[in-house]
Amino acid sequence: MGVLTNLGRTATRAVGGLTLDAANGVLSAADTVRAAVTGQELGPATLRVHVVILSDEQGRPLCSPGAVQPALWTADQVLREQADIRLRVARIQVIDEPAPPRALDPRANKRLLLDDVLGRTEFYRRHQAPSGIGSPDPGSWVVGTPITVVVVREIAGRTTGCSLGMSADWVIVQASLFDRTNSGTYDETVLVHELGHALNLPHLRDRRNLMYPESSPPDGIRGTHLRAWQEALLHANRHVVPGVAGPG
Repeated sequence: MGVLTNLGRTATRAVGGLTLDAANGVLSAADTVRAAVTGQELGPATLRVHVVILSDEQGRPLCSPGAVQPALWTADQVLREQADIRLRVARIQVIDEPAPPRALDPRANKRLLLDDVLGRTEFYRRHQAPSGIGSPDPGSWVVGTPITVVVVREIAGRTTGCSLGMSADWVIVQASLFDRTNSGTYDETVLVHELGHALNLPHLRDRRNLMYPESSPPDGIRGTHLRAWQEALLHANRHVVPGVAGPG
């Protein structure tokens, strides 16, 4: 696939994602107003997550599904307490097929975006949860599709997690984050931090906040607080299914 085709696909995903975010935000706001007028209460919204654990060149999984579970529990707790969003794990999948080196040890940030445009992230897309975003037919775009969390071996530089925001429905996190035996790398906040980026939250220079850009275990781990405007952005995102109204 050529660079121009990949670039067009990336742009289509971003525009499609922004379109669904806007539509979902309008619907979410309308549901909130309707519930307030009728005296009903909205139940928690839902975010579905699909976890993919890669295997190295010898076919050995980078970690076990059980190792990722505490970070998923933390993500659920943070999102419930701070944004009234429950996390539902659609699937935790170990990919037995040995991953290529560029998938195991990806670059980060702008370089990862460049690799995506150049088609070097195809292994991730091939194993992510199905999504209509990127199709030229808006009728195939789906609200509420899972975000895929890809567990990789090592990310370039000092980065342990990375998201491409609205242009991708997957994020990458480093396997060492889930190694409880290593207090210097174990950090349950990175997974939910990257989910925040995938849901369009930017970095925020407040160490107490979930979107603080730095987290250094064991003594310098970021906080998990979210501000009201961050909660509003989360509920407007296409991946988040609004809560159902019930008796007040």
